Amino acid sequence: MNYTIFFAVLNLILISRLRFTLRDRPITKMSDFVRLTAIPMLILPFLSITAGSIILIVYLLMRPFILKMLENIQGDLNRNRMIALVIDILAIGVLCSPLLSLQVADWSIEFASRLNEVFNPSSETIVSLQWQTVLAILFGFLMILNEINLLIRYILEKLQLAPLSNQHKKKIDEKQFRTGRVIGFLERIFVFLFILMGQYTAIGFVLAAKGVVRYPEFGNRSFAEYILIGTLLSSLLAMGMAFFIKIFLIL
Repeated sequence: MNYTIFFAVLNLILISRLRFTLRDRPITKMSDFVRLTAIPMLILPFLSITAGSIILIVYLLMRPFILKMLENIQGDLNRNRMIALVIDILAIGVLCSPLLSLQVADWSIEFASRLNEVFNPSSETIVSLQWQTVLAILFGFLMILNEINLLIRYILEKLQLAPLSNQHKKKIDEKQFRTGRVIGFLERIFVFLFILMGQYTAIGFVLAAKGVVRYPEFGNRSFAEYILIGTLLSSLLAMGMAFFIKIFLIL
């Protein structure tokens, strides 16, 4: 499989999906669907014209319709968005496999070689391996920003966990929910980077810092349990993604 192209296409798809990060309602605006189509299309100039690239164009044009159908299905929105991502990963995986084998255009290979000479003239490392490393790390970073967030919210909803009683839910949503998400983003970013750098003990300081900030709110048992489960789940998934990406760093 051509992992360089695989990660490149998926990264553009994940960037287009960042619109979901703080949005809890189905997307309806035409501009959103245009963005979901246009951003992944940026990969096309870097690919050779083959049967695989033509099929990729057809799939990218179909993606907004698939996503719109899933967004309109009554039920769990986070689940439907994760299903859309799984479909994307499977489809791009097939296109990058030896079955269809997407190929990089000759000009982009030459361009990557020139960049390698400019930024690392003494390196004898294969250029494609360097790009695979960069794109794999970017993939992991984008996954922990939005996609893992969707998974965490889905799991917490299925466990029927809530920070406070229903009468306080609106207040929590307005004043703390978005702030809590941002804290979660930063937490996963630090955990992800520390795992890649091998600084495992530093993860404890991140979790301790979050505990200090949240300490005044731990008087409410249900809220404390909600924060603890969310924090452990967030850290565990970020660690898992980091170890997964490290596999591609040694290929």
